Amino acid sequence: MSVAEVFETVDKNKDGKISLDEFAEAMRAFNLSITSEELENMFRVLDMDGDGQIDADEFVLGLELENVNVETTLKQAFDSYDMNGVGKISASDIHFVLNRQGEKHTMEECVVMVQAVDADGDGFIDFEKFKTMMMV
Repeated sequence: MSVAEVFETVDKNKDGKISLDEFAEAMRAFNLSITSEELENMFRVLDMDGDGQIDADEFVLGLELENVNVETTLKQAFDSYDMNGVGKISASDIHFVLNRQGEKHTMEECVVMVQAVDADGDGFIDFEKFKTMMMV
């Protein structure tokens, strides 16, 4: 996945800029334990012109400067959902993690999430499927 595609995914309202709220939502999906202070510090580093938003150029340059590897970040997020460390995520894993984050989803909704990216129909999400799911 390209940095531009990641930017577009984080820019939820598609205004060409990432707000602190959009940034925080994306980062919390990858790191459940990140503090508000850490988020704000990271945001300030990326917001190079200090206008309170991150544009595409700042995002690309910031990621290059910080040497952030999207694949590594996604793998860390995947591992936080892979409750038993077997390399795949079940609907119950997703249900548990999302509800722990305060996002109330039914088990049925989590099953639908799995089914949406479960191309081989095994009922689980492996890392490749997870990357697809996170970028939707």
